[in-house]
Amino acid sequence: MSQISLNEYQLRPRYKFRNVRDAAALRQSLKNALSVNPDQWPLTYKDTHGHLIFSYRKPEKHTWSPEMDLNLEDDGEGGTVIRVLIGPAAGVWTFFMFLYTIFGITMIASFILSYSQYVLDKPIWGFWLLPIAALGAVAVYLAGLYGKSKAIPQMIFLKKFFDATLPKSELLEGDLRKV
Repeated sequence: MSQISLNEYQLRPRYKFRNVRDAAALRQSLKNALSVNPDQWPLTYKDTHGHLIFSYRKPEKHTWSPEMDLNLEDDGEGGTVIRVLIGPAAGVWTFFMFLYTIFGITMIASFILSYSQYVLDKPIWGFWLLPIAALGAVAVYLAGLYGKSKAIPQMIFLKKFFDATLPKSELLEGDLRKV
């Protein structure tokens, strides 16, 4: 078996499927799979605002563990359109976006401060914030790559759970080679 490459996988793969069963039957099938085979599927779910969010139970859950968000919509013909998002937990994703925002704002502020000091013919010490913020952004990016490498096997497992519990789902959008 070939080694999994990070470039083969998206950070947050998205899919769209269609299933001939109605949304209530699919929702019940997913919930039953977790209660009937808890050892096979070490997952928990939350049912919030029409979304089923599947995450790992302890001890399998770690900081980088992904979650699978399913949105089930009736297609008007008796079937269901299933939108799938597999990605980092919301708290992890938000924390990384917060850090990127902080470093981005710091870079912009450093440039503005440095330019102002230059125009006013003052000592240009604000320039030194720019490389510090850039290094911080690179560190966050590298931490994300590390987390991504830790999450890939669990992302694949979540996709296998979906395939096993909702058979005969026809792919409408997305690239299954990604997970």
